[in-house]
Amino acid sequence: MSKVLLIYYSRTGYTASIAKQMAHLDNWEIDEIRDLHPRSGPLGFLRSMLDAMFRRFPAIRKVATDPSKYDLVIIGASVWMKRLCSPVQTYLRDHRHQFRKIAFFCTHGGQGADVAIKQCGELTGKTPVATLQITDAEIEQASYWPKLDEFTQQIRRETGT
Repeated sequence: MSKVLLIYYSRTGYTASIAKQMAHLDNWEIDEIRDLHPRSGPLGFLRSMLDAMFRRFPAIRKVATDPSKYDLVIIGASVWMKRLCSPVQTYLRDHRHQFRKIAFFCTHGGQGADVAIKQCGELTGKTPVATLQITDAEIEQASYWPKLDEFTQQIRRETGT
């Protein structure tokens, strides 16, 4: 049986809620990418936008789970200013040689998901076996379930579970 890790970053909680639902439904192991410096409130929002605009790789806390021990790693991220959020970029850059296979999902306000998927592939040197894009509106309306189901089905086919 294949081992799957779902690792995510969430500033507002949207990506976290999707990640936790997925991990719970399929009993995947889950871990979180955490900032070294807070991003809450107006200053945190500003820091996030500046990191995205200037393409910075911010410092993140050490993640406890070793991705090299998994057959597939699902990466969950949000999109900032039409780009992959900066903390996930740091994580992918730092662990790029530890992934066997990857899948990717993102939450976004309406634009930038395709760029984030492309960045994920470039930073890891791997093509995701499955991708999922969920808008903030779909989360607020709880209308993302068919897309989420298709994504998890792709993961199951890929891992033989």
